[in-house]
Amino acid sequence: MHRLFSPSGELVALTTRFTDELMNQGLTKRILALVSEISVAKEFERLQKERGLGNEKHRKEVGDLIKECRQALADSLFAWTCQSPLTKDDTLALIGHLETVTAQADGSLDSVNLALVMALLYCLDVSFIEQGTEDREDLLQALPLLTERPYVSAVHSRLMDNQPWKLPGLQAVCKLAWALTLRVLSQLPQGSALVEFTEADEGLADQALLGDVFLFMKEGMLGCDNFTQEEFYIRRLHSLITDFLALMPMKVKQLRNRADEDARLVHISLQMDSELPSSLRKDLDHLMLLIGEFYSKDQFGLELGLEFWCPTESLQHTTLQGSYLGMALQRPPHKQVVLSKFVRQMGDLLPSTLYISYLRMLKGLSNGPQCAHYCFSLLKTNGATHSDNIQGVSGSPVSWEHFFHSLMLYHENLRRDLPNPDAAQYRHPPLRGITQRELEALTSFLQLLTTIITWSENARLALCEHPQWTPVVVMLGLLQCSVPPILKAELLHCLAAFGKSPEIAASLWPSLEYTQVELKRFYFFSGAIVELSEIESSSEEYPLTRAFCHLISTLVESSMPVNLGAGLRVPGFQPYLDFLRESVFLPFTTRAYRRPAEKVESRSPA
Repeated sequence: MHRLFSPSGELVALTTRFTDELMNQGLTKRILALVSEISVAKEFERLQKERGLGNEKHRKEVGDLIKECRQALADSLFAWTCQSPLTKDDTLALIGHLETVTAQADGSLDSVNLALVMALLYCLDVSFIEQGTEDREDLLQALPLLTERPYVSAVHSRLMDNQPWKLPGLQAVCKLAWALTLRVLSQLPQGSALVEFTEADEGLADQALLGDVFLFMKEGMLGCDNFTQEEFYIRRLHSLITDFLALMPMKVKQLRNRADEDARLVHISLQMDSELPSSLRKDLDHLMLLIGEFYSKDQFGLELGLEFWCPTESLQHTTLQGSYLGMALQRPPHKQVVLSKFVRQMGDLLPSTLYISYLRMLKGLSNGPQCAHYCFSLLKTNGATHSDNIQGVSGSPVSWEHFFHSLMLYHENLRRDLPNPDAAQYRHPPLRGITQRELEALTSFLQLLTTIITWSENARLALCEHPQWTPVVVMLGLLQCSVPPILKAELLHCLAAFGKSPEIAASLWPSLEYTQVELKRFYFFSGAIVELSEIESSSEEYPLTRAFCHLISTLVESSMPVNLGAGLRVPGFQPYLDFLRESVFLPFTTRAYRRPAEKVESRSPA
């Protein structure tokens, strides 16, 4: 078994010689040519002329085979660039191909072009330099970015060219990647010979921002279904995001200053009831949303977002035995310190225009057991370090104190609109005193809270047991109010996260039961049935259905009372089972679904 993982030197040399010969014979350009030439439509047309296509099943199999061939070609080039940089001519050929790439109908790249984009990003990758690996010097000697001036000159000229690509966002991504590469090279001793190129890094970054680089990363790259299935894609985009924040701190500061100024202009426009200025930019907004979206998807359990949190406990608890050397070893890397500072500073004096984006960024950065702990501590510290204002709300709008105080105020406001339990119809009038923007902020907070307590049991118990906030009680109260189904769904998901702890689940069951009794009958079920038939079915989206199934599934797994409902009704799980069977499971095949995957998502928990 050992030999399978340790090939002999002779075999390595033979394989290397063979692959090098293929590349020297123009394999890269041949791959790019085939990717451009081969398409399902063209191949079907050829096969149709030769009567080579059969029934629908055969057509699908042939179509899938053609797609697999294109994907295999792109993947092979990507695999090569992950291990060895391309030559100058091959790199320019790859850039030339990307200049002609177009997006799919939803604005995202297809999986083939995504692989080719990532291939170029790995050609420009110099992240190994800061990692200090054992073979660092050998890698530096083999890096054409440092050893071949014509390579740098040619790539630089091509990417500095302002001739627009078919996808300006893709052009912006490549410009940003090159700008960060130049910034790293400028910090090396060998970089002094490349100063005529490296001094253009700021300008390239500005051009990338004007091309909405972060928006394209989110919609064009993360929007591709294949992105989260390849760990090397994830790691490369992680380094791209974190390198921008760590290597270009002044650029980040400029983004924040611009966002603050734009927020002021928006405020003035709203006060004067005039149109918003056309010069508004959303670069920082897009960056935060990108971070939130990217780190919220962690299929491999990498918890890369942990680099944004700087553990300071080890520095605060030093002993007399500790030496200066020991303390130095305990200090986190400089990059981690910068990223942690970014998270905290972005929340300071946060303008209202960035509030929702910041919450969504925190949601992504709390995805994982350790990340959730650090984010919980940040929100706890924010509340403790700000004195209360006249209204009793914490001075920081990003703290547990502020969140739960706002939630309780919304509950007090909405309970006045509590619908009549005997009403035949169930409607959602406009929320009293709550704007659409506030509703989005409330939803974003609930999603952040759900993520943190899903991962951290300590946070779950600490928040649930807080005597002043009583989040579970307030959320159960909000479920009885007339709120939109999407908000009710987030409340149910949040209660399900709380219910992961058996002791909380045990108290949730009787709370659900008493809620029904107070409203004289199983109003929540009847209300949900009307929402399913009238609101969710008509919109062809079922967030409330999935959330309710999620809650009941979690509670059943966590803690199931023996005599559920005893003393209030006939004991047992039957009312819940009847609802799930009659209103969720049996009708799911006859409903229309805007998003096909939701059909399975609605059925599976039921």
